[in-house]
Amino acid sequence: MSNLDRLGLYIHIPFCEKKCYYCDFASYSGKKALVVPYINALAKEIDVKTKGRRFDTIFIGGGTPSYLSAEELGMLSNILSRVSRTVDCEFTMECNPGNITKEKAEVLKVMGVNRISIGLQSSNDTLLMDIGRIHTFREFRENFLMLREAGFNNINIDIIYGLPGETLKMLGKTLDDAAKLEPEHISCYSLIIEENTQFYERRRRNTLSLPDEDTEDAMKDLVRSRLNELEFLRYEISNYAKEGYECRHNRLYWEFGEYIGCGAAAHEFIGGFRRENIRTVEGYIRAIEANGDPSVRVHENSREDSIEEFLFMGMRLVDGISLSSFRKRFSEDLMDIFGDVLRKHVRDGLLVLEGDNMRFTEKGMDLSNHVLSDMILTA
Repeated sequence: MSNLDRLGLYIHIPFCEKKCYYCDFASYSGKKALVVPYINALAKEIDVKTKGRRFDTIFIGGGTPSYLSAEELGMLSNILSRVSRTVDCEFTMECNPGNITKEKAEVLKVMGVNRISIGLQSSNDTLLMDIGRIHTFREFRENFLMLREAGFNNINIDIIYGLPGETLKMLGKTLDDAAKLEPEHISCYSLIIEENTQFYERRRRNTLSLPDEDTEDAMKDLVRSRLNELEFLRYEISNYAKEGYECRHNRLYWEFGEYIGCGAAAHEFIGGFRRENIRTVEGYIRAIEANGDPSVRVHENSREDSIEEFLFMGMRLVDGISLSSFRKRFSEDLMDIFGDVLRKHVRDGLLVLEGDNMRFTEKGMDLSNHVLSDMILTA
């Protein structure tokens, strides 16, 4: 099945027990009273947008979807029982240690969830406390094993490196501790300080002690080498998987596929249009109740927009993009548009052009922003 035939569904649950200090996602703590009204509003959007459509992947993200009670997850399960799926639909839900229970895990099985993404970030308890997490590594491990016992055989672990006060030794231990649990997938991102976060304010006040650039580069190298030793295949800039366990939903984004987005702050791309929903919980509920349309931004992609997105997303993948897929989609050869630029980056050892494939070298992956900035068509 090609990406032109596949369709994904993303559902946003914007509630958290506590906001992590680095997080700029649309997630809110202290709004427990709005969960049920939100789910009722979400039901209306899901019913309208999914009618007559069949989904190859479903992804429930947040926020913290596992913050919902077993009863509230049951409400969501009833809504999703009306959504048509392919036989082998990949159905992921994000969970946080500290609020996932056996009872909730049983509801997820009934819902059809077959892939779990669970946030670790670090196995060092001091670092976890310093970044605003609500769990210890022991609690993470107990939750991971409980999910295994509940029958989940496709689990991703999220790790963030470059944390305040983190050393190479701490990161190496986190990677080893995660690998000992034998997950099928590991996502490993470097910390990015985003606006409207506690860390952004602390950096502005010079009270945030981050690893220096050389240490962060060494951490990046350690992640690659250690996960390679542990037989995790790197298939995207920050994602590693055991054979056969790449995340199909995220590949849909990277391969410029179509997906529906439901919930506060959800994005979607369908029929050449990008839509973004209102960000706040209260605003989302009001918009659904008023006219059923929570979108605040709608953009029709130009041909140039789509070419850029095809390249910028597809080149995140280690195996790069297919030149024939580009030609099929845009009725023009990539080399006719960017030939001189691409040949220059090949000479500089940043790109590889082989047969039908264009991909980054290892060096090129590290300098991807520099290379891709030469492929901007829109002003």
